Amino acid sequence: MKVIRQLQYKFVYSMILIEMIVFAGILFSLNFAITRRESNEARDFLEFLAKNDGHRPRPQYYDDMNPEELPPPELIADIDATSSASREHPEDFLRNITKFFRPEHEDKANLRNYFSVLISNNGDIQDVIHDFPLNYTRHEIQDLVNEALKTDKSCSTVGGVMFYIRELRNTNRIICMLNRNSELKTLGKLYIYSTLLYLLSIVLSVLISIPISKYMILPAKEAFIKQKQFIADASHELKTPIAVIGANIDVLEGEIKGNKWLEYIKAENKRMGELVKDLLYLAKSDAGRNELTFSDFNFSNAVENSILPFEVIAFEAGKTLELDVQKDIICNGDEKSLKQIFIILVDNAFKNSEKGAQIKVSAMADEKKITYKVFNTGTGIQKEDLEKIFLRFYRSDYSRVRKTGGSGLGLAIARTIAQDHGGTLVANSEFGKWAEFTLTLPKNR
Repeated sequence: MKVIRQLQYKFVYSMILIEMIVFAGILFSLNFAITRRESNEARDFLEFLAKNDGHRPRPQYYDDMNPEELPPPELIADIDATSSASREHPEDFLRNITKFFRPEHEDKANLRNYFSVLISNNGDIQDVIHDFPLNYTRHEIQDLVNEALKTDKSCSTVGGVMFYIRELRNTNRIICMLNRNSELKTLGKLYIYSTLLYLLSIVLSVLISIPISKYMILPAKEAFIKQKQFIADASHELKTPIAVIGANIDVLEGEIKGNKWLEYIKAENKRMGELVKDLLYLAKSDAGRNELTFSDFNFSNAVENSILPFEVIAFEAGKTLELDVQKDIICNGDEKSLKQIFIILVDNAFKNSEKGAQIKVSAMADEKKITYKVFNTGTGIQKEDLEKIFLRFYRSDYSRVRKTGGSGLGLAIARTIAQDHGGTLVANSEFGKWAEFTLTLPKNR
């Protein structure tokens, strides 16, 4: 059943879409936070180096400190006393002296792959400052400096090396550099693993959502089956009394001629028979039991034979019917059901147009598809009704129901036939002026 399958597909798509959005948001936020944190720590460390002339400061005794950083005199006296007695009690000396060491940030102490370059105003290297052996030659350092200066930024990354430029008072500049290749490789692996985890989660969500969707739509499926079974059973039950009434009307017409009440009963009985027939067709289509015979046939001849009887109707109604059909179009499909579409669309054009209206029927084909169009001038269709008119029993203009007859199932049946052939049926209109229906079928199934 198409409706149940569509409902299940929508449920699965909804679950997957929600999972994709939520999980993508989580992974993106996590990766962004980690990347931003690593970048900020690297920048902080470079700024830390730049403020200390390219070196990571070592612990200093109070004699090397600025005057405002000195401890109180009484504590200095204690330290001096401890210093003089350091040979007798070295552990006490170390415990007191470390109170005045300049502290070193723990995270910054873990960063080792760095160096600083002192450059002149014109970009020449004056000195390379490093606390550890370098893995770069002088030429490589010069290239990194040149690339850093080209960016016109105080802090950025070139060739996997992050740099920070600080202006000095003597018109010189110091560029602190940190090799982040290992970090970037680690982040790259994190992105790859996150992507794989994301794809795996989508696959797992599909596998999990399919059985869940079957369970979730089970009540709707049972209700739908019961509804379709009821429609089919009711239609079958109505066929017999409708046929009996029709036979009795024929008998009464022979005995009572020219009775208007009998004519009303006959017209309504005929309308009821057509309605039951349409309901049976839709019920079989929903259950997948429509028997369609696909074969190659002359599409052009089928259109002309279906439209020919409407020429008399057009003449009597004071309307113009034009036919433009490409010759010898060969189509693979069920000829009988496709003729039903031709008739439904043309009949719809006649019912929804006034006297003097122009109706055009055209058929053409290319290498891939066959197109059948029915155009008519008249009241047209409002934009919000272009899809609703294909719903069962929907009438966009209820004031015309009694005037034109019909049950509102014709367009629903036409679209169902089109879908059974792998095609489409759409409507287009300019309200108050014209309406056009377009049937598109694949040329080769």
